[in-house]
Amino acid sequence: MLDCHTHVLPAIDDGAKDLTIALALCRRLGELGVTEIVATPHWCSPRFTVVNEGILAAWAALSAQVLSELPQLRLVLGCEHHLSGLQTPDAFVASIRPLGGGRCVLIELPDDHLPPSTWTVLFAVLRAGFRPVLAHPERCKGLSPGDEQLRTYTEGGGLLQLTLGHVLGAHGLIMRFKAGRLLRRFPRSCILASDSHDLQARRPRWDQLPQRLRGLVPDDLRALEAWPPS
Repeated sequence: MLDCHTHVLPAIDDGAKDLTIALALCRRLGELGVTEIVATPHWCSPRFTVVNEGILAAWAALSAQVLSELPQLRLVLGCEHHLSGLQTPDAFVASIRPLGGGRCVLIELPDDHLPPSTWTVLFAVLRAGFRPVLAHPERCKGLSPGDEQLRTYTEGGGLLQLTLGHVLGAHGLIMRFKAGRLLRRFPRSCILASDSHDLQARRPRWDQLPQRLRGLVPDDLRALEAWPPS
């Protein structure tokens, strides 16, 4: 089972605070049935100062520990790209760090608005041969499930990554409602991920995954790139 959105890299952003917590979070994900974990630190976000050297250093430390202590897990590197609207479409595409070096790119929208250039940027990502995966779109107040641009995006191969905790209602009824509305409207374009940050309030909740939703979780990155399953 794939978890394509996690903040397991230590001391990078608002995720795992240190290597000990990072390894414990990876261990817990494995206990819950995850076999492939994508580390997705924030990238180009105004909230965090994250540089390439920091990502690579954290990745080297954690991946070595996982290989030594949790060899059954496959840990791969990606990023959660923030689409602020301040970059041109070409600059955004040039900054892409795809999941595991493949075609899929995890992209986060601001919570409080939809940047005017959102669709121009996302369609540029698609034209460049990548497959954008919108991270927790249910959080974006400016995104409407009825938006025709959103339908065009999904019909063009764009995906929607709903956060499991939101679908379950663990973070409030509003998030549950908004996630459910997207799922009902775009069932073939939605996948689930944990967006886990720690072992407390933002812990992975795969143990609460209803069987009826198991079909929304790709087995691995290859399955994600080919989503939806035939």
